[in-house]
Amino acid sequence: MDAHQPTDPGASLWYIGNHLPTPDLTISGQTLEDETAQGYDMITTFITNTNFRSRINQVLLNATAEKRTHMRIDSLDAEEVTVHPGDHISQVIGFVSPWLEFDSDDLLVSHVSKQALLYELDYAGFCGIGNVVISGPRKKENVPRFAQIISTALSANGYAHLLILLPLAEKPSCTAEGDEYDEFSAWDTWNTIRTVCKYNPRLSLALQIPAELPTLHVINRWFAEPIRVVLLSSSTFSPNPTGYPALSKLHQALLTKYTKQRPTPFILLSDQRVVVNEKVRYEPTSYLVYIRHLQKNQPPQSTVERYSSGYQDYLQTPLQPLSDNLESITYEVFEKDPVKYDQYEKAIKLALDARDAASSTVVAVVGAGRGPLVSRALRAAQASGRAIMLFAIEKNPNAYVHLLRHNRDTWNGQVTVIKSDMRSWNPPFAVDILVSELLGSFGDNELSPECLDGVQRVLNPSGGISIPVSYSAHFTPIMAPKIHADISSRKNDSEAAETPYVVMLQSFEMLAEQKYIHRAWEFTHPLPPNVLSDSAALGGGLIGLGDGGNDHNARKCKATFKVPRRGVVHGLAGYFESVLYGDVELSTRPDTIDMKSKDMISWFPIFFPLKAPLHVPDNCELDVCIWRQTSERKVWYEWVVEAFFRNGGQRCCLGATDLHSSKQNGCLM
Repeated sequence: MDAHQPTDPGASLWYIGNHLPTPDLTISGQTLEDETAQGYDMITTFITNTNFRSRINQVLLNATAEKRTHMRIDSLDAEEVTVHPGDHISQVIGFVSPWLEFDSDDLLVSHVSKQALLYELDYAGFCGIGNVVISGPRKKENVPRFAQIISTALSANGYAHLLILLPLAEKPSCTAEGDEYDEFSAWDTWNTIRTVCKYNPRLSLALQIPAELPTLHVINRWFAEPIRVVLLSSSTFSPNPTGYPALSKLHQALLTKYTKQRPTPFILLSDQRVVVNEKVRYEPTSYLVYIRHLQKNQPPQSTVERYSSGYQDYLQTPLQPLSDNLESITYEVFEKDPVKYDQYEKAIKLALDARDAASSTVVAVVGAGRGPLVSRALRAAQASGRAIMLFAIEKNPNAYVHLLRHNRDTWNGQVTVIKSDMRSWNPPFAVDILVSELLGSFGDNELSPECLDGVQRVLNPSGGISIPVSYSAHFTPIMAPKIHADISSRKNDSEAAETPYVVMLQSFEMLAEQKYIHRAWEFTHPLPPNVLSDSAALGGGLIGLGDGGNDHNARKCKATFKVPRRGVVHGLAGYFESVLYGDVELSTRPDTIDMKSKDMISWFPIFFPLKAPLHVPDNCELDVCIWRQTSERKVWYEWVVEAFFRNGGQRCCLGATDLHSSKQNGCLM
C-alpha cells in the first residue's frame, strides 16, 4: 500500500531546437520568431563572438613570462556578446565558446580560459539563460582539472544548469595509440566530472548521438544519467526511400527511450545545412519535419506509464498505516488499480470454491479502508454460489464512517462493519477466510506480519486461511545517480540517506549480471500456533509489547551479485511477490510482473540508499547483507554492501559501505 502524489504533467512533449553554429549571429526576439515560425521550440547561441576570441588570443600573445600564472582579463563588452536580455531568452540555450581550453596543459591558456568561462557564464546568468552547454574535456588525463573548474563554475553561478557536451560513445579512432577501445570511456569522463562536483543538481548532460550506435549496455547506461539535451547532427540521418532524411530503427528506439526521461530532454538539430550524404534530399526544415513525424507517431503509453507519469524518480516516504489514519484521497489512489482487486477477487472465489457448497463461510476483511476488497468479496461469493457472513474491520474512524455509508447505500446491509484495530478484535466466532491488503513495496515493510500475527487468533484452527497466503521480499543493487543527487541535496534531513523510499524508478540501471534479483525472505500465514510467543499474543492483542515477542518476524539475508561492467552503486531496488491463494499471485518484480499481475500499478519499488556511492570495476562481485530488525514498538531495516574482485583464486575486498539503519524512522507498531 503506497500513496502516490504526482508532481508534474504527464504529457510527453518534445522540445526541438535549431542549433545555430554561427558564432557572430546576434540572437534577438526576431531571430526566435523566425525559427518558431518554421516549427522550432527554441534556438541555441554561442554567448560570445569572434571579437572576444580575438581579444583573448591577443592577450595570450602579449603575455610576459612573469604574468603567465596571474594574468587578469577584462570582462565582456557590448561588441563581444551575441545575446541580450529579453522576453525570448527562456527559449534560448547558450553554448560556451568551444575554443576555450581551461583543461589545457599550458597554465596560461588554462588560467585565461577559466576566467573567460566564468565571464561567459556570469553574463548568461544575467541574461536569464537557464541552460548552458560546455564542451567536454579534450584530454583524458586532464578530466580532474576540467571537473574542478566546472565545480568552481557551479559555485560561482547559482542560476543556470551546466550541461557537459559528450559523445554517446567515443569513436575507436579517438583512443590513444596502443590503448584498447573502451565503449564506456565517455561515461567514465562524465562519472569523474559529476563525482568531483558532488552530484550537483544543476549539472547535467548534453549527449551527442552518433551515426553508428554503441552496444545496448552503453545506451542503457546513459539512460540512467541526467540527460538534458540530445544533439542530432545531419550525419546521424540516412535517406529514406523517397530521399528525405530519416533515422534508423535503432536511433528511433533510442530517441523514444531518452525522451521518456523526466524532465524531457531538449532535442537539438545541428549541421542541417551541411550536406554529408548527397542522396538526402535537402530542404530547410526536412530534418525538423521528420522529428515531428516521429513525435506524432510514438507508441501509445502502457497502463503503468500513464499512471506513473509525474512520479518518475520522485521519492516518497512509505506510509505508516498502523500509526497514522490515512485520508480519503490516499485510499482513492489505491482503488484506481483494477488489476490488484481482480486478483484478490479471483483468490477469494478460488478459496470459496474449495469449501462445502452447503456451508456458510465467515469472511473478514481486516484493514478494510474504504471497502474495495469488501465489494470484491461480495462479488466472489456471488460468482461461486457460496453463502458468506462478511465482516469489515477498520481502525480509522473516518474510513469507518465511509464503510457504514457504503453498507447502507451499496451493500444493502450485507456487511457487519466493526471499528477496531484488527489486532484487538475479539469476536465470539472463528473466521474461515481472513482477507487483507497490508503489503508494502518490500512486502513486509508496512507491518503486514505483525498485523496478521495479531489477528491470527480469530482464524478457524480447522482450515482457516489467510489471503494473502505468503509474500516475499526481493532486491538488487542499482545505479541511480538522479535519486542519489536528490537525497544528497536534503541537507536539513539527517536521516535522508538511511530512509527507504517508495519511488517509481525510471533513470536507473541494474548492475547485476543478467539483471539478477535476489529473493531475500518470505512470510507465510497463518503461522503454526507454537511460533507465536505468549508475549506476542498478550497485551491487549498488540504484537510486540512483550520483550522479544516479535523476534520471529526478524529476518536476515546475504546475497552475492556478479557485476560484469563497472559502475556506481547508489542503493538497492526492492520488490515483492505474493501468493494470494492457489495460483493467484501478485508481483512488482520487473521480470515477473507481466506473468503474475500485468499492468498492476498499486506499488512502486522501494529504494534503500547508500550514504556514499560505491564505485565498482568491471567483473567484480557485490555482497549485500540486509536485515529486518524488530523491537517492542518498531520495525526497521539495516543494510551494508561490499565490493570484491578475484585475484586468481583469492577474493579481495575493494571496499564496503557503512552499516545503514532506518531505525530512527522505522515503522511504528
